[in-house]
Amino acid sequence: MLTRIALAAAAAALAMAATPALAMPSCTGTTQTVTSGQSVATTFLTTAGNCVEAGDKVFGDFSVTGAGTGSSSFTFLGPLDNVTLGFQGAINPSTVATLHYQVAINPEVTDVMRIVGLQKDFTLNSNIAGAPATATLTGTTNPLTNPPVAISCTRTVNPSTGTCPETNTFAPVEFLIIDETLTTGLNAVVTALTDTIFQTAVVPEPASLGVLGLGLLGLGMTRLRRR
Repeated sequence: MLTRIALAAAAAALAMAATPALAMPSCTGTTQTVTSGQSVATTFLTTAGNCVEAGDKVFGDFSVTGAGTGSSSFTFLGPLDNVTLGFQGAINPSTVATLHYQVAINPEVTDVMRIVGLQKDFTLNSNIAGAPATATLTGTTNPLTNPPVAISCTRTVNPSTGTCPETNTFAPVEFLIIDETLTTGLNAVVTALTDTIFQTAVVPEPASLGVLGLGLLGLGMTRLRRR
């Protein structure tokens, strides 16, 4: 009886201490692994089921409205590092454009890294030399982070002012569904959007380590009794 209890406790402890399954983009199509600085065509990204592996992250479920066809670059310093997405594609004056995608830590690469921040920015020009132009970028995430991501920044040219880039930080998460909206005004042409996904390493909570220790102790006692 004691043996069964010990084995059950050990199994429960190991299950609690194990890394939970991470939510991932729906990668039912083609998955492309990129090196830092490599670009991927928007037509590939927005094809249902296609994904991109960049460092320790998986990106997928892309959708774009209000922007011309272009490409996106993925830049990162190492396999366990922040990733910057550069979206290239013209967004014309007086337009509302949207971008949607999902990013997750790849459990096949790491089980200790978590996403802790998101920065957004864009490149603004005027289609008339010397004429003023303004655009606004907003961004949110799902599920809600703690605190929630609520990015809202602007850029103006002629004269050049603005509040972008804007960065929001939050408690560590394993994945994010990111939505952003870019609204351009008169004369405003946006040629690039930039998202940076920040991350950090996390360690198991003391309680989880304690439960794991109890489970291993139970297994040890069972083996001693058998001897």
